[in-house]
Amino acid sequence: MLPPIGIASIGASVPETVLTNADLERMVDTSDEWIVSRTGIRERRVLGREGRLRPYVANSGREALSRAGLAPADLDFIISSAMIPDRFCPAQSIEVARDLEADRAFCFDVNASCSGFVYGLAVAESFLKSRDVRRGLVTAADQLTTVTDYADRNSCILFGDGAAAAVVTSVDPAHRILYSELGSTASMCEDVVVGGIKDALGDRRSDLWFRQDGRKVYKFALDKMKELFESVPRRAGIPPSAVRYVIPHQANGRIIDAGATAVGGKAEFISVIDRYGNTSSSSIGLALHDAWERFRPGDIVMLLGFGGGMTWGAVLIEW
Repeated sequence: MLPPIGIASIGASVPETVLTNADLERMVDTSDEWIVSRTGIRERRVLGREGRLRPYVANSGREALSRAGLAPADLDFIISSAMIPDRFCPAQSIEVARDLEADRAFCFDVNASCSGFVYGLAVAESFLKSRDVRRGLVTAADQLTTVTDYADRNSCILFGDGAAAAVVTSVDPAHRILYSELGSTASMCEDVVVGGIKDALGDRRSDLWFRQDGRKVYKFALDKMKELFESVPRRAGIPPSAVRYVIPHQANGRIIDAGATAVGGKAEFISVIDRYGNTSSSSIGLALHDAWERFRPGDIVMLLGFGGGMTWGAVLIEW
């Protein structure tokens, strides 16, 4: 019989610099009322031009290890998710292993955009089921403000930076993973785009900036959240009505509210977007971190990711 796999702890770290809606009013033609009514965002944390993401990833990992009562040497692997890491090579996971002095861990990165935290947890679950490993660290972090066009009033209001990390284990897990599911809809791969290094270095800098088809993404996210809310619990052998909390990707307050309405109020949708904005890969982890103490034994918590690709996935957890 396979051992139960679950999450032991959570950590998070965000930059100190706060970019408020009032700050954005001085940068583009916008207002606090307009931003809040359309996104639910009031402020976001930003690294700034000289900031580096990796220290925040390492700090989130340290918190997760401390809360789990583990040392870096206890880790068998590190999986790091980031759409925009500090550099292409070495992998962010290897840099984090060095920072933490997790010398035994094998390391690799994933890029599933805003589904990154969910993808990392699901891959970690698979390793723990299929290989001779017992503990791993999943980190998810992003710095989308580095590819945000601050002359575009529609996109610059959305993004913030941050990092989250979780210890995943087969050793007496406190919060058991009941089921995980991953997927992608490749036909929509051009609907959320960030350019590449040749765009940045050449004369195509406008192609570097984040861009999306907002209407298509909204509809896709809403349909996928509703679909996964209904299907994932049943595949785990429980009714959807058993789900107490849903933590979706924090893309937009309107999407989160619409998702809660779409499932008929059967679960409470958790949102922290007012404080962090859309932090891409780290958004679900940040929300899980901030809501951690709200959950009680027996609560069923569903993590729902969707993002560029389009990637999507869900992890169902019993507290």
